[in-house]
Amino acid sequence: MKGKKLISIALVLSMLAACAGCGKKESAQKDEKEGKETLTILIDGSTEGTDGGLITENIKGFEDKYNVKVNFVETPYAELHQKLMNVSASGGDDFDAVFVETDFVSQMAKAGVLEPLDKYEEKSETLKFDDFIDSTIERNTVDGSVYAIPQVADVQTTIYNSDVLNDLGFENPPATIDEFIDYCQKAEAKGYLPLAVRYNSTAIACQLMGLFLFTDGGAFVKEDGDSWKADLNNATGEKWIENTRKIFATIDGDTLATMDDTAMYEALNSGHAGCTIGGAWMYDALNEDVRGKLVTAPFPKGSGSEVALMSGWNLGVFANSKNKDMAFKFLEYKADPENAGKMTAGLSGRKDAEEHFTEEQKSYYPEFQDLMQYGVAISPVGFQLRSEMTTAFLPVFQQITFDDKTSLSDAAKLANDTIQKVIDDNK
Repeated sequence: MKGKKLISIALVLSMLAACAGCGKKESAQKDEKEGKETLTILIDGSTEGTDGGLITENIKGFEDKYNVKVNFVETPYAELHQKLMNVSASGGDDFDAVFVETDFVSQMAKAGVLEPLDKYEEKSETLKFDDFIDSTIERNTVDGSVYAIPQVADVQTTIYNSDVLNDLGFENPPATIDEFIDYCQKAEAKGYLPLAVRYNSTAIACQLMGLFLFTDGGAFVKEDGDSWKADLNNATGEKWIENTRKIFATIDGDTLATMDDTAMYEALNSGHAGCTIGGAWMYDALNEDVRGKLVTAPFPKGSGSEVALMSGWNLGVFANSKNKDMAFKFLEYKADPENAGKMTAGLSGRKDAEEHFTEEQKSYYPEFQDLMQYGVAISPVGFQLRSEMTTAFLPVFQQITFDDKTSLSDAAKLANDTIQKVIDDNK
């Protein structure tokens, strides 16, 4: 009897799998009968208020215009880029249009994952690279070719909950790094989470916390003749690690190890978190009650002159796609000024974005639009190993900042050696 039960269970499972396959096949056949093409878009989830969510909510206009059926593949941020690399390397044509984060565009372009867009843009009557703020196109350019357009131009700076600031006695947001550390210590003492960000992401080291390095006059790399050289083994690098340790000392260890997108949004929406580092999209992603309390401020300054960070999601065409022309039509549709704003959680990167702001957006978006002109990237535009650097550096960054067991000089050297190895290994 036991053997028969196992056979029965296996039979049921196989029937269920077959039914699932039939469902997909029938759906595809239905679309084919209706004369519809299908387009598959890889996105970072479709949570309400996020970029993926806004695209899925507003995709019907595109489907109707081109008589196409759009399918979405939702993938968490932490897994998305590796999925792209894996599918591309296997020769798969699973996707047509894809999300790709700014710091991974170079890696994806060089690996042949993304299709160069120049020839499509030249023929297009509606999508022109000149329509976007220069910095957003520069960060998607590799060896003279453009591989993606902005989905959201993520101008990142500090955003505070005004109720928390008031409760801690701050009349204005912290203006300097020292004031920010003081804020963190006071927030912890009162039971708040001082800073809610994605601590489990590769973005934390070189992007979010990297801002504390940039505004203090430091950098991860610098040009050295015709090549690049790591630039952390110095007093500024040591100071950055020290400041990061002071900030992290006010945050629970479990939070540092596990906080992801969902936990970050929960902490902010509940009012438990006093601050985050993010872009205009935060206003779209958070609930209305919290949104009304948010205060955007230039990033806390040290001895440097930087005021914000430029990053963000981009849209590209998957190089293995068998439907590249339609994929580019989606990029055109998304870039159209009539669609760009409503399909973007934040700023679209267009120079004329302000002309299409809603009344609510006019109260907080212009500051981000202005900062976009001056925001610094994780590394200089000519440095093409950003994604490799951020991936390799994350575990080392966690090792040297989550506690203070390693001396500052040894920590700075370890950080510098890690980045230099990335440069040397990719010569």
